[in-house]
Amino acid sequence: MAELTACLIGLGETGISLGLALKQAKVPFRVVGHDKDRGRMGLAQNLKAVDKTLWNVHRAVEDADLVVMGLPLAEMTELLPLLTETYKPESLVLLLTSVMQSALELARAPVPANVSYVLGHPILTGINAPVTERADLFTDILFCLAPGPDTAEDALRVAHNLIEHLGAKPHYLDAAEHDGLIAGVEHTAHVLAGAYMHAAARGAGWYDARKLGGRVFYHATDLTRSPRQLSSSLLANREYIVTWLDIMQQELAAWRQLLEAGDEEALTALTEEVHAARMEWEKGAALQEWGETVQTGEGQTSGSIMRQMFLGNLMSRRRLPPSRDEEPPGRS
Repeated sequence: MAELTACLIGLGETGISLGLALKQAKVPFRVVGHDKDRGRMGLAQNLKAVDKTLWNVHRAVEDADLVVMGLPLAEMTELLPLLTETYKPESLVLLLTSVMQSALELARAPVPANVSYVLGHPILTGINAPVTERADLFTDILFCLAPGPDTAEDALRVAHNLIEHLGAKPHYLDAAEHDGLIAGVEHTAHVLAGAYMHAAARGAGWYDARKLGGRVFYHATDLTRSPRQLSSSLLANREYIVTWLDIMQQELAAWRQLLEAGDEEALTALTEEVHAARMEWEKGAALQEWGETVQTGEGQTSGSIMRQMFLGNLMSRRRLPPSRDEEPPGRS
């Protein structure tokens, strides 16, 4: 059987780790990498995450059965229209993003009719091990998946099997639902971290205070992303983030009221409640066990990705079931 070709566009920690995981998978993949940073391409080759790298993105994509794009939204906006005529017919494009609705809009027009695309978001907690380039980065984590409106059911199964190959657990969400949830557990945390760092650095006592900043300050102000990537994500998901900031203003007002009142008993009760919730979450995140059954692929085995790719039924155009009509969390 012909060898599969996977193209990784964006060789950050996630992209390189994905290449390492694919190289360890039982399915024989030929992995091609591309990044606008030649240093990242060199690192991917040195770590043997790719078989080769190509500076020309069109050459990297043209023979690929699978294209995985892990780029900031701003870069996806620039690149997707350029690849319209480049994709291999009946290939699958997996867009990795933390803001699914915006990526969905980006992909509607530029992706041709004979190509399927699926949105993906690996939830990298960094609790069991640091988030760095390694083959087991995806082991046992939730990997959110959402199809495009015209994505064939068979193509979604291919994405599902791919995620299982990486060692992750496919987790299906509507794009709007995903963005409402991620605004509360990731994007708002970035805004609060940025606001805290900005206020501290502009404070009159910063010259002396900066010497006292330790582990707590480090974690509380960690933005984790590049400025451009972060601002792009925040703006793309601003509707939900603004709602969460309203919630946080009410929460901060409640804490301030307790502090001003000097109510030690009430403040202790609140911190105990927060501590219990935090410990429960940390345990679940560390073990990736949430007391529920993770969705599976309707009897599909991970090895079936080979058959799905080459039996020519990726483009069967069978529609997926309609998305749920519930309002996503965070929307008022």
